[in-house]
Amino acid sequence: MKTSSMYKTLALLLAILTLGVLSACGGDNNEGATDDASAISMMHYYNKELNEPAPTAQLEKLAEFKGENSDIKIDEEIQSHDNYETKIKTLAAGNELPDVFLIKGSMTQTFADNGQILPLDDFLNEKDGWKDQFVEGTMTPYEANGNVYGIPISGGATHLIYYNKDLFAQAGINEFPTTWDEFTTAIDKLNDAGITPIALGNKGKWVMNSSYLSTLANRFTGSEWFQNIMNQEGDAKFTDQQFVDALSAIYQLAQQDAFNANMNSIDNSEQQAMYMNGKAAMFIEGDWAAGTLTSDAPEDILAATEIAIFPAIEGAADEQNTVSGGGGWAYAINADVSEEKLAQIKEMIYHLTNQDAGKLILSKGQIPAITVPGKEDMDIPVLTKKILNIVENNKYVPIYDTVLAPSIIEVMNSNLQNMLIDQVSPEDAAKAIQQEYERKSK
Repeated sequence: MKTSSMYKTLALLLAILTLGVLSACGGDNNEGATDDASAISMMHYYNKELNEPAPTAQLEKLAEFKGENSDIKIDEEIQSHDNYETKIKTLAAGNELPDVFLIKGSMTQTFADNGQILPLDDFLNEKDGWKDQFVEGTMTPYEANGNVYGIPISGGATHLIYYNKDLFAQAGINEFPTTWDEFTTAIDKLNDAGITPIALGNKGKWVMNSSYLSTLANRFTGSEWFQNIMNQEGDAKFTDQQFVDALSAIYQLAQQDAFNANMNSIDNSEQQAMYMNGKAAMFIEGDWAAGTLTSDAPEDILAATEIAIFPAIEGAADEQNTVSGGGGWAYAINADVSEEKLAQIKEMIYHLTNQDAGKLILSKGQIPAITVPGKEDMDIPVLTKKILNIVENNKYVPIYDTVLAPSIIEVMNSNLQNMLIDQVSPEDAAKAIQQEYERKSK
């Protein structure tokens, strides 16, 4: 009986411990939360365990700000990256937004029209020359109704191909392909050599949109077509053949077994891990991934890593030296915040987004939204230097899921996921996206 009682006690203790661990690992995390109404409530997705450049830099700058302003109390709620957007939209629907939070460009118009976020033009002009220090185009996704509503953090490319030149060589590929046909041939060669061509973690749905489609589609459609879509001008439609061709290019890769079979069940950190473990020859993501590779990849993998972009596509209509990029996430301020808090929040946001913050982001391996003076003399990671060379010699085009309406993005992302596993054709995916576009436009 004593033994049975002891086992029951142990089982209870284990259950309590398990619940504690699950709570700690869940999507929500309140750091330093208090019931003090005067505290600034803040929501973000920065996770120091993931060791991503801009989030890590922001956490360091936030800790620095707290240390220098002990009289200012900040309640942080931390979401996972993949859960963040859903959470912030839910809070917005219930009019329960925190005092300061991150937004994507696609959220700007809706939040602005609903009067939920403050215009920040006057704030940007309060600090002499601050507004002019941001890289051209990084604020564009956060403009609505003639005002700026978000102050961006990073501003680099969302499409970059990280590839292992040693694995390429094992498959008989001596240089990165210069045409799309050569690229698909390389996929076949890697498969024939028993090497997974591209590690893909699209569980959160955004990778295929941000890092693949935004660049590929522009190559096929051109910028004018997309601008007509955004402005609802002319006769541009998502069912146009050039956009279907972009979807078909992605579908073709999936049909070639370019990706790991569990691509829709793992996230972007897991696709990076696949690559860093030598289990895939490539992965496609934004400039932020360079920082993770620099700090976490084994030396042999890091030494073998080169960076490229999608090669030229024969017969495509527009410029072929384009990559999706610009502003990624930005700080927004709740329109209902008190004047006392507003002054404190302004100082905090400036501390997190000024040139000193940009320098820290760059030193960790990601491209900031703000210009960094003297970057030529900085000790920048090798991969980041390679990225700087790429973005300086190519042209940014819009990131679909930072500028399109959220409902269109959701339909687009879900159809991309299903298209990868052959549950929907490129043509049917395009029809579904166009239907939502038309519904939203009414």
